[in-house]
Amino acid sequence: MPYVLGIHVGATATSAAIARRDGGRWGAASPVPLSSTGPTVPTVLCRVQDGSFVAGEQASRQERTHHEWVVRGFTRHVGDDAPMLVGSEFVPAQALVAAVVEWVADTVAQQLGHPAEHITLAHSATWGPFRAHLVRQALAGLGIRDATLVPEPVAVALDHASKRPVAEQDAVAVANIGGTGFDATVLRRREPGFEIVGSTLDSGHPSGQDLDDEVFAHLRAEFAEDLGQLDPADPAQRAALAGLRADCSRAKESLSHHPGATVRVDVPGLRTDYALSRSRYEQLVSPHLERVPELLVQAVQSAAVDPEDLSALVLAGGAARTPLVRQLVAERFERTPLVDPAPELVAARGAALSAVGVLSSVHDQAASAAETSVLMRIEGPPSGGLDVIDGEPERADPPRPPVEVEPMYLEPPDEDRERWFKILKLSAAALLIIGGLVLTVVQGFDGGGGHPLSPVTSQQR
Repeated sequence: MPYVLGIHVGATATSAAIARRDGGRWGAASPVPLSSTGPTVPTVLCRVQDGSFVAGEQASRQERTHHEWVVRGFTRHVGDDAPMLVGSEFVPAQALVAAVVEWVADTVAQQLGHPAEHITLAHSATWGPFRAHLVRQALAGLGIRDATLVPEPVAVALDHASKRPVAEQDAVAVANIGGTGFDATVLRRREPGFEIVGSTLDSGHPSGQDLDDEVFAHLRAEFAEDLGQLDPADPAQRAALAGLRADCSRAKESLSHHPGATVRVDVPGLRTDYALSRSRYEQLVSPHLERVPELLVQAVQSAAVDPEDLSALVLAGGAARTPLVRQLVAERFERTPLVDPAPELVAARGAALSAVGVLSSVHDQAASAAETSVLMRIEGPPSGGLDVIDGEPERADPPRPPVEVEPMYLEPPDEDRERWFKILKLSAAALLIIGGLVLTVVQGFDGGGGHPLSPVTSQQR
């Protein structure tokens, strides 16, 4: 069954969604699992011996033993003059983004048995036309030419509009708490999509990594004696610390749904479980999350839109599921923000919906061109002298009477008259020439002595 693919390459996580076509209709966008453990994978790449890249969990596993060939955090460096070092090679950041897109497209194609009809990439709201152009060039270099790019807030708004109707000209505010930063954008509904109003407010804080750091710092303080003895230069101990921080991130995600979570502490010299409650977690991260409503207010003000005129407040990103952030935004705007059950997947779903719109637009244009370039004539009207057009009868024109055309009489030319007329024209022309010559000769001589005229020189005395 044909499908389109939406991909969101976030700073720390990558997700994908598809929309299938059944006949002439498209179904809803649904996420596609990119690993055996869930729909998202880390935005990590590892260059292998044949020069290609592996991504996701497979690349993350290589970080412990071949970390010099592993690269992450490259989405924020697209368009930089300096490329990124991967092993012993320098690779532009846009080429790394394209490699992730290629890996996701191949992974989904293997699952579904054939490639997508169209691919849409949801990218960072901070990218401008230049960065988007660089990524398109990198994708074309990999043979992916049938692809479009859409800003992440637009993709989030499209996903929101697929569930709740948004009237034309209505304004929607989208706040995204990503892995490495925060951005807020105001958009206005303009069929068939959304238009960004003003500029996107971008901030490095708060972020998902800030929340992870707070949990990790809390554990380091709790087990300061044991963790303080670890040597980060030792590969095994460094890997143990990296595993502990990853478990802190999993506990953070679990606390969004449960009142408590357990962090597994497994490092040299210490192996235990640490229980962390949601209330304690919210105390740790509240200084970061309290910035969300204030930054969102700034974004709305910069767009010259009154908060009361917003039709919806949409929170996206994995950290948006934290109950505290919804509470803080609701108190500041006096309205409840909308958070999807899987806020880390809404951008990918919106990108898939954008791909549907691209194909539908192409199909409509082709159909319109076919209708306007070909005129059909239906022979044999039904009884009663009616032609049927688009299911409705239309009365045919009555037959027209025959037209009789009588030829116009032209008098034949008189040859003698034409010959005498030509002689007279030639004679008149000859007389005019002779008269002109006579006047020229007469003007060249003076009237009395017949001598040529000479210039007169006057002397001043």
